[in-house]
Amino acid sequence: MAQKTVFITGCSEGGIGDALAKTFHKKGMRVFASARNLAKVQHLKDIGLDIIRLDVADEESIRQAVEAVKTATGGTLDFLVNNSGLGYSMPLLDSDVSVAKKMFDVNVFSVVTVTQAFAPLLIASKGTIINIGSILGKMPLPWQGYYNASKAALALITDQMRIELSPWGIKAILVNTGAIRTKFFDNLPNTPVLPESSLYYPAKDVIEPTLAGTEVEKNAMDVNSYAEAVVKSVTRSSPKKHLWIGGGALLTWLASTFGWSTIWDLLLPRVIHLPAITDKIRTAEKEQDRRKVDTLN
Repeated sequence: MAQKTVFITGCSEGGIGDALAKTFHKKGMRVFASARNLAKVQHLKDIGLDIIRLDVADEESIRQAVEAVKTATGGTLDFLVNNSGLGYSMPLLDSDVSVAKKMFDVNVFSVVTVTQAFAPLLIASKGTIINIGSILGKMPLPWQGYYNASKAALALITDQMRIELSPWGIKAILVNTGAIRTKFFDNLPNTPVLPESSLYYPAKDVIEPTLAGTEVEKNAMDVNSYAEAVVKSVTRSSPKKHLWIGGGALLTWLASTFGWSTIWDLLLPRVIHLPAITDKIRTAEKEQDRRKVDTLN
């Protein structure tokens, strides 16, 4: 039997892609692990994986990656794992749309462009597309609005792929990823900080730990355990179309499947300490009003 092949985007050390690459490799597959900076995947080359430079937002970089895999495999690919992603934590009122657009380019549009480029190889092997989504695509977790929206878009695109590519026997699987212990928040360009002009600024001490991912760590799943669960699931003969793996995944599935449309209005305020945030904002507003009165007097 020919060795199965896997191409994974976003495999920088310490992340989900890194753990998935190692796990597929342990199962005896030939793994092509990619990243924008090859130095961040050198450790994978050292243990026998193929590494390829790839910027998912650069069409020429994608073309070169496809050619490299095509040459190595003879024109086939069994698994394409779209894992690359950017995060953006900020209240919508304080958000920068230009940053959000860049994130959508990576989290949504690049998934399509990478899949388009690898489609001939996937068709040749009746392969499987695995899109690494998030449970946040199913819930309006505050301060992550644009990120949540990008993952909601990815979920629908995965369903589109599954239906549209079915004539060629290609599967498309969405992994609704819960909280995972990785370096994701460490790799953000800047530590998210509320601007002083923010209406939420009086509650910055409550909000900023959430922006920085501190709260996520409390219920997070080990990244290697996550990778083992994903690989075990997607390599079955008849894999589920939607997987729910990681901290909070089961609760999110239950709430989004069986709950009413606004159930998150009930569940999320406690998670993000919204009552405390509201109290701090109201207190600051009252103090501001008092100072205005004192000034007039």
